[in-house]
Amino acid sequence: MPDINFVSASLMTVVLSMVCFPAGAAASSVIPDAVSDTTIPLPEGNYDTLNLLGSAVNGKQANQRFVVTYTDGTTTTITQSLSDWWGPPQNYAGESQAGQMPYLITPSGATLNVVVQVYGYSFAINSAKTVKSLTLPNNRNVVVLAIDVSANAATPVPVNLASVDNVVGIVSNGTAATNGGWDNEGYAYSANLLGATITSAGSTFTLGTPGIASASVAQTLQISGTAATAAEVGQFYSFTPTVVASAGSSLTYAVANKPAWAQFSAASGALSGTPTMGGTANNIAISVSNGAQSAALPAFNITVQPAPLTPAGVGTASLTWSQPTQNTNGSPLTNLAGYVIRYGTSGAALNTQIYVASASTTSVEITNLSPGTWDFEVSAVNTANVESQFSAAVAKTVL
Repeated sequence: MPDINFVSASLMTVVLSMVCFPAGAAASSVIPDAVSDTTIPLPEGNYDTLNLLGSAVNGKQANQRFVVTYTDGTTTTITQSLSDWWGPPQNYAGESQAGQMPYLITPSGATLNVVVQVYGYSFAINSAKTVKSLTLPNNRNVVVLAIDVSANAATPVPVNLASVDNVVGIVSNGTAATNGGWDNEGYAYSANLLGATITSAGSTFTLGTPGIASASVAQTLQISGTAATAAEVGQFYSFTPTVVASAGSSLTYAVANKPAWAQFSAASGALSGTPTMGGTANNIAISVSNGAQSAALPAFNITVQPAPLTPAGVGTASLTWSQPTQNTNGSPLTNLAGYVIRYGTSGAALNTQIYVASASTTSVEITNLSPGTWDFEVSAVNTANVESQFSAAVAKTVL
């Protein structure tokens, strides 16, 4: 069967300016620091872009209406779908992942090991008119953390939310959120993980209510995660640990007893590859260091099983794509980390996803596909865990 080719490198570019998530920590007071279901005054001026951070809660929230009102009484309505903060990300158009944390704060102030997200959104607005306000969706399940406006790529102007904040979304570990927390059920983001700022869409947002001081809290270097101990010949294997570190930390990962078939990223700690024969790799040990501290996962084994016989009526797809060389702004791409492949039997429901943790790998074979037409698309990921837009989908018919 012929390979399916993703032929345009431009479809694979990574928007490096979109997201930069700090690994630091900050302490915050138990006061409102986010906003939902209200109208927000905007700094008067002529702007072409409105950026915000936030998420849906209590499930994804589709087709939500954000209304920008201008001083002449006219409006711009933006319809945006938002992924739930507990995930999984829905990869809605206009939505990017601005931050990911390995735990959250429960109504009692304890930590709960659930991965949560912060999402970034960027809206085009009418620069010929002077902005007045932004009306959020009439929906408590849509929550906004920070907003700014900008024009012609100039330095963004932050929107002061102090007078309208009505949600307590960020609390220090051990502190219970009030006002219902981020999700109106008492859960909140951890200030110790979220940090004092998030950078998204070229904007650096300061979190929390303006004027409320936040102090840095040093973090003990931590590494966690459980790697799968079984793999299969011909099937891609990947594991990336989760690390908590202080703001500004320079992290270096190492591995001992790496399987011969696997690659390892010293920048992200990702262990990945496609085994070609059976066997067991013993006592694999992944560690991380910030120069002053180190932490390591318990050693683990990976046993590779032979590939099962392919039953009749089950096919494969061999995918190839071009390695991107530049960012969307034309600058050289120097920190490419890997790729995400997404596929399914409908272009609107590509429900299966795999991660290729190697910048130099530009092909993969997907097996055990049932008869029918399958759609595939690919995106690029850099070492800051920033993901590009997905490529145009390509299709293959399995007989």
